[in-house]
Amino acid sequence: NMLLICLFLMALGDLGCGFARTARQLFALRSIAGIGGGGINSLVMIIISDITTLQNRGKYQGNISKSRDFLFAKSRCVFWMIPIMTIPTALVILFLLPLKHRSGNFGEKLKKTDYGGIVLNIGSTLLILVPLSRGGVTYPWSSAFFLAATIIGVVLTILFVLYEWKAVALPLMRLRLYQAPHCWVLYLQTFLTGLAYYGNLFYLSIYFQSILRYSPLVSGALILSVVIPSSITSILSGQYMARVGSYMHCTVAGFILWTLGSGLTFIFDRNTGLIRLIIILIIEGAGIGLTLQPTLIAMYANGRGEDRAVITGLRNFIRTIGGAFGLVISGVTLSNTLGSGLKKAGFASDGLIAELTSSTYALDKLDLSVVSREKVLDAYMLGLHYIFVFFTACGLLSNFWIGNTSLKAPKQ
Repeated sequence: NMLLICLFLMALGDLGCGFARTARQLFALRSIAGIGGGGINSLVMIIISDITTLQNRGKYQGNISKSRDFLFAKSRCVFWMIPIMTIPTALVILFLLPLKHRSGNFGEKLKKTDYGGIVLNIGSTLLILVPLSRGGVTYPWSSAFFLAATIIGVVLTILFVLYEWKAVALPLMRLRLYQAPHCWVLYLQTFLTGLAYYGNLFYLSIYFQSILRYSPLVSGALILSVVIPSSITSILSGQYMARVGSYMHCTVAGFILWTLGSGLTFIFDRNTGLIRLIIILIIEGAGIGLTLQPTLIAMYANGRGEDRAVITGLRNFIRTIGGAFGLVISGVTLSNTLGSGLKKAGFASDGLIAELTSSTYALDKLDLSVVSREKVLDAYMLGLHYIFVFFTACGLLSNFWIGNTSLKAPKQ
C-alpha cells in the first residue's frame, strides 16, 4: 500500500510539473513528486533486502538502483513520461509483488508514528540550511537573523537527539544503530558521499553551461559520462559481492577512484577539451558506482536483521541531508567568491553582483562588455575550483576507517 501511495504521489507531482507555468508551481509540485520518489527509493531497497539473502542483496540492488538513475538522467525533463509509466508499474506491484502483512489495527499503527521526531528533524534542518544558504550574500555572517536561526537550529538538533534517545518508544532514528561495528563510520561516509555526489552533479552542470558555454542538452549528455560508468560498476560490484562475500574491496576501490576523479577536476578551466572532460568524468562515475550500493550492504552486514528497514531509510535520509548541505555550502562558496572577485574588479555595482550571485545563468541576460564578461567568467571559475577542492576533501575523508564484515555470515 505504501509503495502504491508513493507511486501515486510521484505521478501526481510530475504530471503537475508538466503543466506548471511558474517557478513556484514547479517547486511545489516537484516537492510532491520528491516525497513519492524518496519513498519509492527506500521501499524498493527494503523489499529487496527482505526477499534476498545478505550475500545476494548487493547484486539486485546494484542492478535496480543504477537502472533507475540511468532512466531519470535521460528523461528528467519529460515529466509526462513518469505518470504513463506508473500505470503498468502499479499493476505489477498490485498483482505480482509478494507481500508480508503485519497484523494490527491501522489506527494503532498511526499512533506509533514518531511525529515529534519528524517535526524536530524538519525544523532543525531548515533552520540550519536556510540561513547558511544566504550567509554572506543576503545576510551578513554576523547578522541577527543568521545567528538566531543557526543557534535555534542547533538547539533543535540536540533536542531531536535527546527526544529520539529517551522520549519515544518507536523512534524515527534509533541511536543504537550507530553502536554497531563500523556503522558510525558508514553513516559518516554516507553523509560525506551525499555532500560530494549531489553537489558535484549540480555544479558540473553549471560548469558546462556557465563556463564552457554548452547548451543544456549537451550539458545533460555530458552528465551521462558519470551516470553510465556508475551504472556499470554498480552492477559489477553487486556481482562481485555475491561471489566473493566481501564489500570492502569495492568500497576501497570506489573511494580511491572517486577521490582521484574529484581531484582531477582541479585541471578544469575555461578551455577544457571534451575528451579530457569525459575521461575524468568516467573515472569519477566508476568510483561512485563502486561506492553507493556496497556501503548500504555494509550497513546490513553490520546491523541487526530486524533493523533493515530503519537502516535503509536512515541511510537514504543521511545521504539526502548530506546532499542538501553540499549544495548549500557549495552555493555559498561560489556566491561569496564571485562577489569578492567582482568587487576587486571594480566595475560591478552591488545590484549587478546581487543578480549574478543569485543565479549563475544571469550572465547571458546582462549587457556587459567583452572585458567585463571575461572577468565574471574568471570569478565563476575560481569559485568552482574552490567547490572542486571541497568535493575532493569529502572523497578523501570517506576513505578512512572502512571495516570489513563477511557477507557469508549465516545471519539475515
